[in-house]
Amino acid sequence: MTNQRFQVISFVILLVVFGIMIVFIFWPFLTLLALAAILAVLFLPVHERILKKVKNESLAALLSLLIIMLIVAVPLYLLGQALFGELVNLYNQYRDGGNSISKAILLERLPEQLRVVAENLLAGVGQYLSNFTSNAFASITSIISNVAGFFFGAFVVFFSTYYLLRDGKRLKKYAATVFPLSEAHEDILITKLEGAVNGVVKGSFLVALTQGVVATIGFLIFGVPQPFLWGAFTVLAALVPTVGTSLALIPAVIFLFLTGHTGPGIGLAIWGALAVGTIDNIISPKLVGSRTKLHPLLVLFSVIGGLALFGPLGFLLGPIFMAVFVTLLDIYRCDLKVTLEKEK
Repeated sequence: MTNQRFQVISFVILLVVFGIMIVFIFWPFLTLLALAAILAVLFLPVHERILKKVKNESLAALLSLLIIMLIVAVPLYLLGQALFGELVNLYNQYRDGGNSISKAILLERLPEQLRVVAENLLAGVGQYLSNFTSNAFASITSIISNVAGFFFGAFVVFFSTYYLLRDGKRLKKYAATVFPLSEAHEDILITKLEGAVNGVVKGSFLVALTQGVVATIGFLIFGVPQPFLWGAFTVLAALVPTVGTSLALIPAVIFLFLTGHTGPGIGLAIWGALAVGTIDNIISPKLVGSRTKLHPLLVLFSVIGGLALFGPLGFLLGPIFMAVFVTLLDIYRCDLKVTLEKEK
């Protein structure tokens, strides 16, 4: 072995060892850094517009960060308060047995043959809801009790977002020098990854969020109990292929009919069909355009897997990582595979 070869191998080993150490250092912040990167990509057009006017990278990044906090953090805080209040009420209701009256009202309106089936079904659903609300209440209480950890996480996200916006171009150029790809492939990779992030967030989650907001307005108008919890469930249901928001809207309509609120039930059904049901066809093409959009089945399983692996942030990170993988496969299929076959 020549001296030069020995030096190269030693350097590679040293690089790998320190690389592994850096991975362990950054691992606790992986989800927070990923969320910061998503925010930076999504708000990059806003940052570039501000930069054209202020002509200062640091000031433009700071103003962009303030806009992000107003658009993302404030609504999330208000929504979290509303959801927590409804979750507390639902938890107390099932803990104290306050759902027995509404069960009796529902059963009285059913035919005799369906009553036994409905009683067993309601008992199972009630037990599930009781367990779900108690677990969710315990989790949220634990998060709230760790206020310092929450604010530290928020600080890491916003601090990282600021520097990703300010130094994003320099980081992109540096990353391009590290990737073992040609310049053309590097441009394709970066462009497609940015499109993948925008496509997943806008094509799936922003549409689902819009449907959830519109559905929540309907739940409030037509008197559905716990409207914000129903709205949150509608957002999740919107990610399910084929059936979508009907998983949340149909049970809500049935509940209104069975509790004697026929008019509101009809109104909510019409609202769901017209206001909520057409959003995917009208808003989705405008938000996404020609950007990458994952197949709904991939979105569903990546959401479930992401939640299991990363916790609540997996709702976003799972599909984003899936989009990155699909993008890399696409680059290999369309470009690298052809190049390798030509070399043979």
